[in-house]
Amino acid sequence: MRNEPPPRYETAAAIQHLAARLNLSNEIWMQDWAYIVSKPEHIDSYLSLYYLLADDDQKFTLMMVLLQALEEQNTQSAQAKYEAEIRSLLLKEYSLHAYTIFHWCCFDNDDLSDCWEITPMMREIYNSQNNHGK
Repeated sequence: MRNEPPPRYETAAAIQHLAARLNLSNEIWMQDWAYIVSKPEHIDSYLSLYYLLADDDQKFTLMMVLLQALEEQNTQSAQAKYEAEIRSLLLKEYSLHAYTIFHWCCFDNDDLSDCWEITPMMREIYNSQNNHGK
């Protein structure tokens, strides 16, 4: 049985800060803000900003944007280019991103072909941190 990490959500302040820094839309009606505003072609600027942030709420929210951008890379080579760096960030700050990682693991589906492109990586990260082996 897999233990779901405690829920963590974006804060309005973090969204407001990131929207201003990255010139992103921020409308009251935007549910799942990070997934709506993320653009795969801007993944480099998301990564650059991530390293500059000290605030955990901002890093948590920006990682959601980053993961959506990674998911939407249009070629496997583009996805592979960013996967190792993002994996490293997720492992380094696992406790901060545990809830997001668990979400992307898609554990309610055993058919990986019916999950997200980044689900195998997310399951690998989750398992490595939760002693579930390979």
